[in-house]
Amino acid sequence: MGSREVGKLTKRQIAILVGKLLGDGCMEFNGLHSRLKIDQSEKQKDFVNWLYKEFNGVVTRNPYKIGYIDRRSNKTYFNYRFATKSIEYFDFWNRRFYRNGRKIIPKDITKILKSPLSLAVWYMDDGYRRKDCRGLYLCTSGYTYLEQTLLQKALFQNFSIETRIHYAAGNMRLYIPSAYYDRFINLVRKYILPYFSYKLPSGLARQMSR
Repeated sequence: MGSREVGKLTKRQIAILVGKLLGDGCMEFNGLHSRLKIDQSEKQKDFVNWLYKEFNGVVTRNPYKIGYIDRRSNKTYFNYRFATKSIEYFDFWNRRFYRNGRKIIPKDITKILKSPLSLAVWYMDDGYRRKDCRGLYLCTSGYTYLEQTLLQKALFQNFSIETRIHYAAGNMRLYIPSAYYDRFINLVRKYILPYFSYKLPSGLARQMSR
């Protein structure tokens, strides 16, 4: 499949792509077509390898390790990254999730965010559970208030999950209250990778560690 050739993704790959675009995944345009770039911390190497295998057919180079220096601490850290091929099919998703170089939430996100697998990938990327109560957060600080409400609508309409917009240090994030905690966990639990078991209730996390 060359860079000029139109590629196709499976339904599973699309679900993972949507979750990554809601999370830390990014699209890059090379002047001709777009590609998905994955860049995760060294601790999440297994996540990167899983994603690489999931996108089999639209990837070339294996995941590789790259170091960078944090100028604040002068320490060296390492990430693992890879990118898909640049193909016409990814242009569609680039146009949906980006405007003028900024990642956005599409107005029709309710038609896009429909798979629990998307939820799970998003949660592995940008979600965490509160330790003081049965509540969950999805980090959405990069989006506008209107975009937050679009996500709220999608979560309620497609998964019957109500959320609230919380503020922390001037940034917004979506909060899933205790009344919907079990429902969310039950939707995503079978997709959560072992490394991210700490994001699940302690009982489920212990089961995954056995």
